[in-house]
Amino acid sequence: MATEKTDVVIVGVGAAGGVLAAELGKAGMKVIGLERGPRLTTQDFDPHDELRYFQRQDLRPNIKRQPITWRPNANAPATAIPVQNYGNQAGGGTVHYGAVSWRMHEDDFRARSHTIARYGASAVPEHSSLADWPLSYADLEPYYDRAEYELGVSGRAGNLQGKKIDGGNVFEAPRRRDYPLPPLRLDQGAILFEAATRKLGYHPFSTPRAILSEPYNDRPACTYCGFCQAFGCHVGAKSSILITKLPEADATGNFKLITGAMCHRVNSDNSGRVTGVGYYGPDGSDNTIEAELVILTTFIYDNTSLLLLSKSDKFPNGLANSSGQVGKHLMAHMMPNVYATFDDRHVNNYMGPSAQKHTIDDFNADNFDHGGTDFIRGSQISVGTGNLQGGPIGHTTTAAPPGTPRWGAAYRDYLAKSFTRQVAMVAQTENLPYADQMIDLDPDVKDVWGLPAPRLTYDWRRPNELARVEFMMKKMEEIGRAMGAAQVWRAPLGPGAPGAHHEGGTRMGSDPKTSVVNRYGQSWDVPNLFVIGSSTFPTMSGFNPTLTIQALAYMSADAIVNRYSKAPGSLL
Repeated sequence: MATEKTDVVIVGVGAAGGVLAAELGKAGMKVIGLERGPRLTTQDFDPHDELRYFQRQDLRPNIKRQPITWRPNANAPATAIPVQNYGNQAGGGTVHYGAVSWRMHEDDFRARSHTIARYGASAVPEHSSLADWPLSYADLEPYYDRAEYELGVSGRAGNLQGKKIDGGNVFEAPRRRDYPLPPLRLDQGAILFEAATRKLGYHPFSTPRAILSEPYNDRPACTYCGFCQAFGCHVGAKSSILITKLPEADATGNFKLITGAMCHRVNSDNSGRVTGVGYYGPDGSDNTIEAELVILTTFIYDNTSLLLLSKSDKFPNGLANSSGQVGKHLMAHMMPNVYATFDDRHVNNYMGPSAQKHTIDDFNADNFDHGGTDFIRGSQISVGTGNLQGGPIGHTTTAAPPGTPRWGAAYRDYLAKSFTRQVAMVAQTENLPYADQMIDLDPDVKDVWGLPAPRLTYDWRRPNELARVEFMMKKMEEIGRAMGAAQVWRAPLGPGAPGAHHEGGTRMGSDPKTSVVNRYGQSWDVPNLFVIGSSTFPTMSGFNPTLTIQALAYMSADAIVNRYSKAPGSLL
């Protein structure tokens, strides 16, 4: 067993961990980062290989080594989830994500109080644990701005210091300045979507993405190669943590990254403080890092399971779990798709970044009157590719039109014709939190290290969510017809398992009795333990979480450097 000592240990060096490593290292703190996967380079992503990265998911966890199980309710058996969308290398999911980079709306941070004020308390669905965040958009705006400029995000402002700007998202909250880079180029699907949604009276705009539209900070611009979602960027135009913050952390001389390290426990003492972590090395050895500060920034499954695994006499129900809230309030975006094909034109959807190419925000959050809709909150609607990857293998995994055989000559002919003529629209619906949607430890399934697998108990098919999905699918069908498509159809809905962008499990809040961490991700129970990432989100919004994760990491780093390091203890 090897033991090292450091000021800070960060478990998981992805969207949040990379930001914290760089910022704390620059402040003079000695930082060790633990990463379960390898550290790759830009050269590792060339040549492109759709079979390796999209089909075999080489940049994501191996489901045989690191299983996650799911059951719809506590009385049903759990089965292994076949696809895991988070990362398994230094840089985490930012290496292979589609780089969509949203700021949340002002009312996203006060979804409960805003809903009750506008529609009454009865509008909140029974059993929903909908809650306000313990911070506001205004609190986070400086850190959103910092993330956009330090990492490199392309887009167009729609609300510049209160002035609405056509061509940007006019529903967005006010921002102090425009994006550092102009939007990426429109492809044919986006052009058709733009014209159709304007004709319908909506407000389309180019989706903001952490992909360089122009050279920036000595990095090249996007080549529009089409190998983006599920792939690492072969030129470094995608603003992943791998090529933005990790080099910054290295340059401080205060950062050490240990790869192939599986953290299995956060150690604590009888005083109620954490003392470091235990991890298995690539050779199977059990090692210890002693640290003054422990920061968990892994994906929500691992943040939650690490706390549950780290029981002690003082914390018999799991570390930092005096509230009983660890693992509760699991959320995920459902991604209902509507497809459209064209007889009279090619749209060549395989070209350029594939995720959420062009968007309307008219039906997201509370941007429209929900009176009479039987649901609250909403969804942004975007056009892109059906499985967020535009290659031929990806195309075969999308839903064919009703009546199309799934094999034989007719299916072959459909694929040959539709590959360059088809677009997909997706409604990224904001599902609400419910306390019985949760993560715990599976008593029957273990990973390759002998640790219990995280088990998800979740079923999105609730009245509020079903009504929202139906509303959005009708809107997408309307847009598809307005685009002039020859055929418009719905993809089948899933069985109730969580969809994309999982959030929750270590909820932040203002009350230690009903939350796990405070606004800075600091444990209420253990002041030198921080948990940062989408596991802390009280609600999810209709937006991808990554930019908010990064903004929270900048905010927490600022508080640790300027307040906690000078006077260790509670930040509130």
